Amino acid sequence: MDLTEHKVIFGDSRNLNTIADKSVQLIITSPPYWQLKDYGNDQQIGFNDSYEDYINNLNLVWSECNRVLSDGCKMCVNIGDQFARSKYYGRYKVIPIRTEIIRFCETLGMDYMGAIIWQKTTTMNTSGGGAVMGSFPYPRNGILKMDYEFILIFKKQGKAPKPTKEQKENSAMTKEEWKEYFSSHWYFGGVKQLEHIAMFPEELPKRLIKMFSFAEETVFDPFAGSGTTLLAARNLGRNSVGYEINGDFRQIISDKLSGDVLFEEDLCQTYDIESLPYIFHDPHKMDKKVDLKENQYGSKLDDSPAKKEELYRVKRIISPEKIEINDGRIIRLIGIKENPRYSDMAVEFLKQKFKNRKIFLKYDTASQDKAGLPLCYVYLDNKTFINNHLIRTGFVEVDLETEYKYRDKFMKNAGNPPPL
Repeated sequence: MDLTEHKVIFGDSRNLNTIADKSVQLIITSPPYWQLKDYGNDQQIGFNDSYEDYINNLNLVWSECNRVLSDGCKMCVNIGDQFARSKYYGRYKVIPIRTEIIRFCETLGMDYMGAIIWQKTTTMNTSGGGAVMGSFPYPRNGILKMDYEFILIFKKQGKAPKPTKEQKENSAMTKEEWKEYFSSHWYFGGVKQLEHIAMFPEELPKRLIKMFSFAEETVFDPFAGSGTTLLAARNLGRNSVGYEINGDFRQIISDKLSGDVLFEEDLCQTYDIESLPYIFHDPHKMDKKVDLKENQYGSKLDDSPAKKEELYRVKRIISPEKIEINDGRIIRLIGIKENPRYSDMAVEFLKQKFKNRKIFLKYDTASQDKAGLPLCYVYLDNKTFINNHLIRTGFVEVDLETEYKYRDKFMKNAGNPPPL
């Protein structure tokens, strides 16, 4: 098999200026979340957009993807539904971003070929996420736990490039792979968010590359991020191209591919939403009450002094992991994993700490959990670090399933649970 080539272009994927028509044979990507993750660039899609602008900007990318994709070939989009909190938007609502992607790609002339449901297996406490959200323990207004995502499959009409005999031989799948990969449900875990704040595991693009491309063909990712799609392509004997708007990921990508990657820049930032087949207008208007960015949800680590922080009171302690504050928000304490045997002790400890005190909040790189709850470090107004003090008691465990700033500190400070 010939050596493959891999290239990342630092530029805006709303205009794939450097990629020729019908020059890639598979597209795999996971677009940025809406107003949830700050990817560190003023021109990024999602974080600074209204929902309408977010969808229209994504549609510019899908339009360009359709142009560069070879006839008869596939585009795979990994996307999850997003939970909108009533405090921000006036009501509880799940935003089905995937439906707008399907609608637009079909408008482009692509055929929608169905979706794979990726169930993110987890060892986290079953009380986490949406399991105790809403009206728990009473019926009617419970909220589903969103621990799954979709992989949307689209096919560009026309006749696909014909592979050579050697390409076919080098791309054959086993019977076991075929049965597992072409099932409509996948079960494997996510990946620790160490380098890039929204990575998917290599297993995801690996499967899609084996399913929908031949050896020596070219795989493209318009939101390359840390380079996972390119890595999977290289490991499977495919060429790869990625677009990434944040140049800060250059070293991360280079390290991931062991230097086996070329870098270019595309400074072109011209694109025209009016050129789209239609302009998306949200029929469900959001009654936004809180600006996500003003509250630093989705922003980078906030290390500003406490005196600049807004102070709150704790209205209710829901569990050792979650509290409700006086503005109506329910927040999740970063790094805390409930131990059911000591839950009552942990709650009582928090009650004593919060009694007659105000609190302020700080944030990490991940702004919300899967159910849409803000992820916070909680401090008393005298700067007592509640998350850390709770962990020292031994009444709770340290969350080891996610990455966050004080993870190592919490592990070091974790106390032994007292005898019952």
